[in-house]
Amino acid sequence: MHGIETAYCDVCIQAVIAAWRSIYEAPASELLSKVPYGKGDTLGFDAIPEIVIQERLKKFDPHSILITEELNTDRLQSWPTSPEPIQQPLVSFADPTDRSKYLKKFLEHISNDQATEPIGKILKSQQTVKIWEELFEPPGSITGATSAITCLRKGVIIFSVILNYISQTIYVACRSGIFMMQLPDFDSDDIDNIFLDRIMKNGQNLQFPQIKYSTDDAKSFVTFVGKTGYNENLEDSLIFTNLDGKKIHHREPGGPARILYLSELQQSQFNHIGFILANGEKIGEWIHWLAFVKFSHAGGSENLKIFEISLDRPWTKDGVLMSTSLPYSMFRDDKVNGVNFLDISRLRPFDNPSKFRSMLVVTPASNERMLFTMRQRDFREIILK
Repeated sequence: MHGIETAYCDVCIQAVIAAWRSIYEAPASELLSKVPYGKGDTLGFDAIPEIVIQERLKKFDPHSILITEELNTDRLQSWPTSPEPIQQPLVSFADPTDRSKYLKKFLEHISNDQATEPIGKILKSQQTVKIWEELFEPPGSITGATSAITCLRKGVIIFSVILNYISQTIYVACRSGIFMMQLPDFDSDDIDNIFLDRIMKNGQNLQFPQIKYSTDDAKSFVTFVGKTGYNENLEDSLIFTNLDGKKIHHREPGGPARILYLSELQQSQFNHIGFILANGEKIGEWIHWLAFVKFSHAGGSENLKIFEISLDRPWTKDGVLMSTSLPYSMFRDDKVNGVNFLDISRLRPFDNPSKFRSMLVVTPASNERMLFTMRQRDFREIILK
């Protein structure tokens, strides 16, 4: 990685670690309380990590742009108007706490009559992942609540960082590869010394297996249909007409960590997943997948492929298109190099850029059923290099 990219990655690694630590240092009474922040119905475990991340990134580079779902106060002052990638600033997309619905239930369960005790102190004497999996679904390394940051520089994805609050694992996808590492305890003196070079040295490479899927495996997928409008969008797309509801492996998955369903964390122990789908979801749910797709190459070959779904009659949610045709897409063509870059200027008209939505499919390159399904419908493959 270039020096400036490594520096930004280190800052984001420390930002999500600080966000996780802020959760573990706080009592459930604080984390589960509503606070007058952002949308107004925000809980402490949403607001605290976002504030921590925002402070870390702004302190390092006050001119960069941070996009979150809760709060964006300065975007109009520095938002790019030109579609030219060379003129676009550094932009970070953060999902400070994903899977809030499940994290709330988890915190209520473990705190019980210890609402004033720090969450980390309670969990030190318990098997955190086992409790999570018994309450919800294994593997906790994928299904656990997460914090995630993805960085774009001049329209190009440079890295993603995802930290799982439950398994206490950090994942980094960057030009140097895709890595995961188990973190020390949140109150360890060593927690402030974790940067990219250490994760690369002491962590392990995360693999995205190339398995020849059976027909059933190829059709099994993970997408979100847990709120009004999403199931309708999926059914109306007519893309997966051969698939019934039984093929949806998880109907309320997390956003950032959904890409891990295609990794060895899922494929080596559980049912194989044929693809993951962003079902007209907000950009903060799926943009973190792009770095994993981009940097999933092994031996020069692509392990993962990504396609953008455009519908003739797209659904909308909150007045925003759930799928985008080429004129509305964020993905622009670099005709000289034959790749796609992200045109951040497309998000300028939104009162909050995090409201932008898309339909995207990510699949292993070996899933021929999904590849011909996408290509015979002429859906665009997104090329990220």
